[in-house]
Amino acid sequence: MKDLIVIAGAPGSGKTTVGELLHARLQSVYIDFGDLRVWHLDREWKKASQDEEAMSFENLIFVVNNYVRHEYKNVIVTDLKDEKVQQIPGVFQNLDFVIFSLFVETDEEISRRVAVRNSGFKNVNAAVAWNRALINRACVANEYKIDNTHNDPQKTLDVILQHLEGISLK
Repeated sequence: MKDLIVIAGAPGSGKTTVGELLHARLQSVYIDFGDLRVWHLDREWKKASQDEEAMSFENLIFVVNNYVRHEYKNVIVTDLKDEKVQQIPGVFQNLDFVIFSLFVETDEEISRRVAVRNSGFKNVNAAVAWNRALINRACVANEYKIDNTHNDPQKTLDVILQHLEGISLK
C-alpha cells in the first residue's frame, strides 16, 4: 500500500477514467484536483491565474498530508498540471508515493479525445503540447509512464494494479 497514488497526464489521456476505476477497486480516498481548483477558479479554466493555482495546490498538500496523518492509505489524486506533478517528489518526499503518468502516442488520438470529451478543457492544441512534453521529459522520482493509446481503461488499470502489487511493469 502507498500513502499517495497520483494519476497524471494531459487532458484526454484517460486519467480521470482510470483514477475512478482505481478508486472503485481500492475503495480509498479519491481527490480530483479540479474539484479543489474550483474553490477559486472555474471548471472551464477561464479565470486561471498562477496565484490561484498555487493556492489550490497548497490546499491539496494540506488535504493529502491530513489523510495520511490519519492513517489513510492509497490516497488517489488526479487532474494535476504537469508542472505540479513534477513537484510531487519534493513536496511529498516523506510519503510513500507513486506517480502513474498516462500518455497517448499519437497527436490525432489525443486531439480526438479532447474534442469529444465532456469536461471543461477543450483546447486541443494545448492538450497535444502537454501530452508531447510529458512523453519527452524524463521521469521524476517514483513515476511510471503508461501508454494509454489503446483507450482500454481496464488494461491500464491492470498495469497499475500489477505495479502496486509489486509486479514489474512491462
